[in-house]
Amino acid sequence: MTASEITPQEFGKLFLKYREKYITIARSYIRDEIAAEDIVSGCFTSFWDNRNKIELKSAPEAYILQSVKNRCINWLRDHANRMRIHEEQYNYTMAEINVMESEDLSLIFRADIAGIFSRLMEKSPEMTRNIFCSSRFEDMTYEEIAKRYNVSPRKVKREIQSVLAMMRSSLKDYLPAVAIPALLLKLLISGIQ
Repeated sequence: MTASEITPQEFGKLFLKYREKYITIARSYIRDEIAAEDIVSGCFTSFWDNRNKIELKSAPEAYILQSVKNRCINWLRDHANRMRIHEEQYNYTMAEINVMESEDLSLIFRADIAGIFSRLMEKSPEMTRNIFCSSRFEDMTYEEIAKRYNVSPRKVKREIQSVLAMMRSSLKDYLPAVAIPALLLKLLISGIQ
């Protein structure tokens, strides 16, 4: 008997009779209600769509049940792979956190960061460098800096933002992208000067 001999009415009866039973079986394997429903629906749909190619050696319900079991096995394999990948990502992330929390991190990269910062300051125009250093290392306000260098407070802000943007870009491999800790920068600059 080929599956193509099954009428739509017979298939409908088959679906109504076995759907819930197959969902229960699938759920017992994979422990996921929605996935179990999807698997069973997919098996019935695949059976109907491919009925012209299916040569039945047993009852259609047995063929569909075997399909459900096979798809459950595939789902479990995929789920196990996803869990393994998540575990690897988790382990990697935890290792990164441990390294970042390490007190030795600043010591490890201190020379690299200081070199990058020093080169960045050397490339910057003198006025930009002076404005930035006045802000960060002399704790001057924008207004005080503007008066000192005879520029507007808006220019002071732009120059400082420009240096900070260049620093974020240059130091992105060494520090979190969210912000560059001011304390670390002060330590670096005091070590450079």
